[in-house]
Amino acid sequence: MGFLAPMAEAGISQAVIQAKNLRQEQLAALAWVSFGLGAVILLLLGMASGPVARWYGRPDLEGLMPLLGLSLLVTPFGTVQGGLIVRDFRFQLVAQIEVGVYLAGFLLLTGLLALGWGVWAMAWSYVLRNSLAALVCSWLTRRQYPVGWFRVSSLREIRPLLRFGTFDLSARWADFLANYLDKLIIGKWLGAAALGYYHLAFSLFVLPTARLGYVITRVSYPVFARVRDNAAQLQAHFQQAAQDVILILFPLYLGMALFADELIRLLYGPEWLAAAPVLVAFSVAGLVRTLNAVFPQLTKGIGKPQLTTVWMLLWTFSLTGFLCLFLYLSPTAESAAWSRAGAKYAVELVLLFMLGRWCGVQFGPVFRYAVRFFLACTPVAFGVYLAGLWPGGFWPVLVLKINIFLAGLAGLIIWSPWQADFKRIILIFSGNTPDLKMKGKSAP
Repeated sequence: MGFLAPMAEAGISQAVIQAKNLRQEQLAALAWVSFGLGAVILLLLGMASGPVARWYGRPDLEGLMPLLGLSLLVTPFGTVQGGLIVRDFRFQLVAQIEVGVYLAGFLLLTGLLALGWGVWAMAWSYVLRNSLAALVCSWLTRRQYPVGWFRVSSLREIRPLLRFGTFDLSARWADFLANYLDKLIIGKWLGAAALGYYHLAFSLFVLPTARLGYVITRVSYPVFARVRDNAAQLQAHFQQAAQDVILILFPLYLGMALFADELIRLLYGPEWLAAAPVLVAFSVAGLVRTLNAVFPQLTKGIGKPQLTTVWMLLWTFSLTGFLCLFLYLSPTAESAAWSRAGAKYAVELVLLFMLGRWCGVQFGPVFRYAVRFFLACTPVAFGVYLAGLWPGGFWPVLVLKINIFLAGLAGLIIWSPWQADFKRIILIFSGNTPDLKMKGKSAP
């Protein structure tokens, strides 16, 4: 479903955000195209469920796969409104819908689990969450963004939007490939146990950019779309967004590296401690991952999502080569994780400079900003590392490390050149972004 759901959506919401002018007939046509794709995928899921269930020896899959696909018949009718909400910078409404929908899905999940539904509880929660998000979005915005569902434009009129959506879809599939191909290789090469440690650490590794970095990057896309014809504003917004992400995520990834043992022990238990050195390697790679966080939104904003596809395919090819080399030299999960870090610093940094040139922005100022901030964080990291060598008990050492880490971060926030930048981030996370909204509205 993670692979097929984007196909049904076909990048339509992203095309709506990026488009300059839209008519109701075009919006209706886009929604019906998405509905048609969802219906085809649902049919294919039904046909494939039997063979897939037999292949994995899991009879439940025969019913689960079509059930998960049911939401594809509903989500198209909230997709265009969702894109219009983001296009108009109404992120508070987006957050309210997301929180309400996830709360409803969680309540259904826990209720059905209490009744003994098992995995079916998760499936029905998934269907409710996606369907309810589309219906609520459509209902709340029916007056602001009316769509005449039965007044549909021709496919010729929406062809440019579908073309953009197809490029965006290819970029998401390329990203999917980059994040899952390594797991297929590790599972085959090292077995299930090593893959379990690797996947657990990888899940923690992607959380900062997926949850906190997304607060910045999701705002960036409609801004880039609004200022794409103004080179100076495009560069200014790119630098500001990238620098904000750096200030948020660099301390997090450094903290994950310095507290890897403690995080794994407290979250998963001592039996999972073999994942701690894997998490350290991923955290080192996370510093470069931070630098690329804004680029997918930038390529979409300027109307060139195909650049992300090219970038991700080049990255996937390089990562796979590094992974095979590292596993050949040392067949361990930790070595596999360090292969990603090595590929990040040896290959992806170069690709980011190239991608910036293709997008018409300069990546150099962002890179220099990141290096300066990393050097400023180094004394804090060194102090925490030395505290970890103290031969005390687990809790006294943990408390000491946390105090040193938080004191060091407080010093960076209060007595550093980044004080104004940190204040801006606090405003963003509190929901106050007047400067960003003003720039977006005044832009061409």
